[in-house]
Amino acid sequence: MTIRVAIADDHPVILAGVVGSLSADPSIVVIGAAEDSSALLELLGKNEVDVVVTDYSMPGGAFGDGISLLGFLQRRFPGMPLVVLTAIEGPHVLISMTRAGVNCIVSKADAATDVVQAIHCALTGREFYSPSIRARLELVQKVEHSPLTQRESEVLRLFAEGLQLGEIATRLQRSRQTISTQKRSAMRKLGMSNNNDIYLYAVTHDWVSTSQATRDAASGADSD
Repeated sequence: MTIRVAIADDHPVILAGVVGSLSADPSIVVIGAAEDSSALLELLGKNEVDVVVTDYSMPGGAFGDGISLLGFLQRRFPGMPLVVLTAIEGPHVLISMTRAGVNCIVSKADAATDVVQAIHCALTGREFYSPSIRARLELVQKVEHSPLTQRESEVLRLFAEGLQLGEIATRLQRSRQTISTQKRSAMRKLGMSNNNDIYLYAVTHDWVSTSQATRDAASGADSD
């Protein structure tokens, strides 16, 4: 079966790359590409389409972007399978997408082949989250079901802010060994395997911004 796909993204280079990747798949026919919501609605109004692949943040069109555009597409084209292709990986935004009924989401940081899988899943009513997206959604679930003690949360927050374990120990007036133990205990409760998971957890809780977490991860804090 051939799947007719419409694609929307406001970045021409990304749009061309996705079109090229999908066109190489014999099961997919790209009906057209759009750079904003206005062009996307015009495209859908003139063609029979099986699946829509759209960017999440795509300003400039008459029909908006983000959750408002997704809701509009669902009302205008009931039952139309949607795949969201996005560079936004903030947990709260991802959760809002899933609550809006979108269960096929692909990160632009993941492989182009994930878009193909997402299209097939969307068409058959199955969910698909590319690896980066799934990691963030799974962490949100861990956070909701594995509450930390107040001191464990405080240790993780300070660590995510860029403090070394020794500095945290000084601030909290505890030994470095105690702080290290609390950090490991918190990581164990949340199923974390490395420090990057802590930064992601901090972003999820709005303790730090995504840019700050990225800087802290790059600088490299204590590993204990």
